[in-house]
Amino acid sequence: RDPAMPSVLSVAAGVATAAAAAVAAKLLADRLRETSDEPLGLHPTQYRPVALQETVWVAEGVLLLVFRVPGGRALDLPAGKHVQLAFDDADGERVSRSYTPTESRIAGRFDLLVKVYPGGRMGEKLASLKPGDTVLARGPTGRLAYGPGKFTLGKAVTPCRHILMLAGGTGITPMAQIVKAVLQDAQRDRTKLLLLYASSRPEDVLLYHELCALATVHRGQFKLVFTVSKASEAWRARAKDPHSAAAHVEGRMSAALVRAHAPAFLGQRPFPEWAVAGYCGPPAFEECAKGVLESLGFASAGMVNLFRW
Repeated sequence: RDPAMPSVLSVAAGVATAAAAAVAAKLLADRLRETSDEPLGLHPTQYRPVALQETVWVAEGVLLLVFRVPGGRALDLPAGKHVQLAFDDADGERVSRSYTPTESRIAGRFDLLVKVYPGGRMGEKLASLKPGDTVLARGPTGRLAYGPGKFTLGKAVTPCRHILMLAGGTGITPMAQIVKAVLQDAQRDRTKLLLLYASSRPEDVLLYHELCALATVHRGQFKLVFTVSKASEAWRARAKDPHSAAAHVEGRMSAALVRAHAPAFLGQRPFPEWAVAGYCGPPAFEECAKGVLESLGFASAGMVNLFRW
C-alpha cells in the first residue's frame, strides 16, 4: 500500500461532509434515547456490554474495530482519556486492557485500532469477535486529561505551548487524540504540535491520510514526521516532494532524528516550563523514546512535563 496525499479541497469537503453526518446522527440518537431504556454511554467504573458492529484489518496484525455505544450517544472522550475493555476467560479470570479510541465523537459508535499479538489474550479475543458479539467496556479511564493549553494529572496542572510526541505502531492512537483535540479548537488553542511517528514499513503506517490532512490544513501549527525502518522507492520519492505537508524519512527512532526536527528552544536552559512531551508504543520503542526525551531535558528538575500515554 502506497498512501497518496489528499488535496486541501478534498480534505475540506470531507470535513464538511463528516460534520453534517455527525449532526444528523446526533439528532437521530437523541430521538432514540427518548424511547429507549438502555443505559446511556459508558460508565467510568461499571462495565457495560458493547456490541461489535464491524472489523477491518488495516495493516499486518492491526485490526480496526467499530463498537456500538449503549443508548446511541457519542462517547466524546476528553483528550487523554481511554476506554477499558474486559472479558472473562474460560477459567473465569477477568482480562482487561485500556485503549484510546481513534473516533469517539460520532453518535452511536466508537472505533479502536488494536495490535493483535500471537498469544495476546485481549487481542486474540477481539480478533475472534463477529458483528453482534459483545465485550465489556467502561470509561472514560485514566488520570491524564488535556484541555486548551494545559494537561491535568490528578491535581497537578501543567501549562503547555508546545507538545512533542513520539509514537510507534498503534501508539499513534493517543497522539492522534491529542492532535485532533488541539486542531479542532485551533482558533482558541494555539498550542504547537510536533509528532514523530515510527513504523517498520510504509504499509504499516496507521492513520496516514488523516494525519496528512491535518498537517496540510494546519501547516503553521502541526509539524508531522513519518519515519520507517525499511523504506520503499515510493517512500524515498515522497521524501523529496516539496509540497508534502509531512516529512518522510528513513531510520529508527533515535536522539539524532528527534533533534533534527525538534524546535531549537528545547536546547534552552533553564528548560522551558511550557514544553511538554509524550510517548507511546511497543515496550522497546517506549524505552528508547523515554531516554531520548529525557536527554532533551524533559522530566528534569522535578518538572511534570513528560508523559507515557
